[in-house]
Amino acid sequence: MKRALFTILAAAVCGSMTASAVDASAVKVSLNIKGGATKVEKLAPPQGMSFAGATMSATPVVGWQLVNVPVKIEAKAKGDTPAQFVPAIKFTAHLLFESDNNDGKPVKISKEITYVDIPVSGGGEAAKNEMSIGLFIPPSSATRINVKGKGDLKGKLMGVALEAEFNSKQCMKSGEPRYVIFDNNAKKKLADEWWTKSMGETGAVLCSVDQTPYAAWVGNAYPQVAPSADSATTPAVSPVPAPSTTTDTTDTGSSDTETPAADDTTDSDTSATEEEDSSSRKGKKNKKTKRTRR
Repeated sequence: MKRALFTILAAAVCGSMTASAVDASAVKVSLNIKGGATKVEKLAPPQGMSFAGATMSATPVVGWQLVNVPVKIEAKAKGDTPAQFVPAIKFTAHLLFESDNNDGKPVKISKEITYVDIPVSGGGEAAKNEMSIGLFIPPSSATRINVKGKGDLKGKLMGVALEAEFNSKQCMKSGEPRYVIFDNNAKKKLADEWWTKSMGETGAVLCSVDQTPYAAWVGNAYPQVAPSADSATTPAVSPVPAPSTTTDTTDTGSSDTETPAADDTTDSDTSATEEEDSSSRKGKKNKKTKRTRR
């Protein structure tokens, strides 16, 4: 009886010590730009990095640059327990830049980033997280946008648009815009849902933090980035070719020699076999005869 009671108490204590993270079942996302323009930040080279003096003879003047797009996430879990994590949100961010490399028209560059295990906290109706989506601009891409300015994008950002998906469904907060334009004159010239339209190709790209040399220094600035499909795919290994069994057909001067036909070879092999069988039978017969005479 005492042993059974001890087992029940031990199980109760262990159960109370076991905690499992609560994932969100419903999510809303909204842009969190509270007045003013989102800025382009110039980044210094990461500290402690050395490449043994490796340099290029021609390099962009401006280094890496960063645009942080602030967002607000609200998450709910099933039941009365507050959500602690959002398993994954796929963000597609669009930046609109003034450019001197697109016939005077603005340039749009976009980036899809999936953040996983996004922490949320707080009570009330929904747990929240106010965070940023980090969009890193490589030096060469910045130069493609602003050739005359040698890649300096300060003051060139005209607007931001955002799309967000949770469980393959759009989760932008209803009643709030998905985009913000900082230049009113440009806003009048842009088409509706301009972020879905093609707006000229400059070759410029955006990067997530894991694609930059700053990944080891970000700390908890951003949630974990899900691996891309490209980085998760291992190239197929070509099988080792089997040794060649093809007869060398190089001309050696013996082209006049005729190769026996397949049919002739078969016949000769067959007759040889028949002769061997006949000799074998005669030998057996002779042995049998000798035994009988004895």
